[in-house]
Amino acid sequence: MMTVTEATKASSEKAKTRKASPTVPSFAFDPKDPWTNTFQRGLQQAGLTGKNTYEVGIGTGINAAYLLKRCGAAKVSGSDLDPRLAELAETNVNQLAPDLAHRFHPVKGIVSLIDTTEARAAVATADAVIASLPQVGEPMDHRVAMIREHLSVPLADSAKQCADDHIAHYYPWSLFDDNPFNAVGLGLNEALLKRVRKHAPRAQVILNFGSRVGTEVIFNCFAANGYQPEKLSSQIVKQHKGTDISFFVSLEKTLQQSAFDKDFQCDFYADPEASQPLSACEAQARLDEDPDAPVFHEVCVIRGKPVAA
Repeated sequence: MMTVTEATKASSEKAKTRKASPTVPSFAFDPKDPWTNTFQRGLQQAGLTGKNTYEVGIGTGINAAYLLKRCGAAKVSGSDLDPRLAELAETNVNQLAPDLAHRFHPVKGIVSLIDTTEARAAVATADAVIASLPQVGEPMDHRVAMIREHLSVPLADSAKQCADDHIAHYYPWSLFDDNPFNAVGLGLNEALLKRVRKHAPRAQVILNFGSRVGTEVIFNCFAANGYQPEKLSSQIVKQHKGTDISFFVSLEKTLQQSAFDKDFQCDFYADPEASQPLSACEAQARLDEDPDAPVFHEVCVIRGKPVAA
């Protein structure tokens, strides 16, 4: 089994082979995308004026520019697993916020979560750490595949191909199995909570979630790791066609067969008003019948404030 470092290097090698324009790579999120829109509305509500912030997964720098221009952040730092993106973000922040670009300090190179000396040093001075991390186990992860095969849950054809934005949708599930909430797809997010708690114990953490496992479960993850959770913004969005949901179908079937949580059900909807709930199994059945069928879920921004030890 690969280590986290090996998986990080493998992901970065794949990233280097992808084509990108000078300012917007082919896999970048559209600033008008509902995930980005919800995240930025949450950041606006977080009261970050005059604060030092650090973004894990800096991407194209859209959020960095937003933090500087709209939220009044005093300093923005950030890093990414894809080594190209810190430099790309620096270019974009210079274009989008030229008068404030001196307040942006990208941590360059390959950075998984905050696992480099430079990244940890920057996080240690942050008042807030923000991120939008994947919550779906890598479809070809050997453990995910074993569970899926045991439960006879088929894998969508789209998940078999490593698309440009693959690492934005999935994470190496087995590598985060020492985190209890990895069982529900929150292993990567929980790992970040633990690292921030260790290196910046006074910093708040603001994370963007697709709450397909339900906000109660996400709140429990924050609380278990020493944070008081609060929802800052929310929006019902259409399930992304490029993200396979067999992970959630497997999760649902596994827990429903256990004595621990027979009633567990993921939160999907048949309508944008979220008035027609669907389980993951029901959502998958709709998509199997028609890949363009309307299936929705909530996207929300949750802030965790550290609880005094």
